[in-house]
Amino acid sequence: MSQEEFNLVISADKSFGDAARELLEYRELFYILAWRDFKVRYKQTVIGALWALLRPLLTMVVFTIIFGKIAGLEYKTAHDTRAIPLQRHQSFCRH
Repeated sequence: MSQEEFNLVISADKSFGDAARELLEYRELFYILAWRDFKVRYKQTVIGALWALLRPLLTMVVFTIIFGKIAGLEYKTAHDTRAIPLQRHQSFCRH
């Protein structure tokens, strides 16, 4: 038996467009694999996929109670935090 020599060349010849086209070509495969993963993850829970929505909501409620009521931290709205730098910027531009 004779051993044949071969060269293995690994290169990144594909552009972003080629990679995107390939992803679009195999989108059904990605959909099937994602759906299978979703079913396996939530198959054993009683409320199923609803748990994916309830978990972040429950976390928000718990953090609101802990930080808002127990720790007594104040909540600032986005309007309060953005108004001061905006006013400083406007007064700087006028002069």
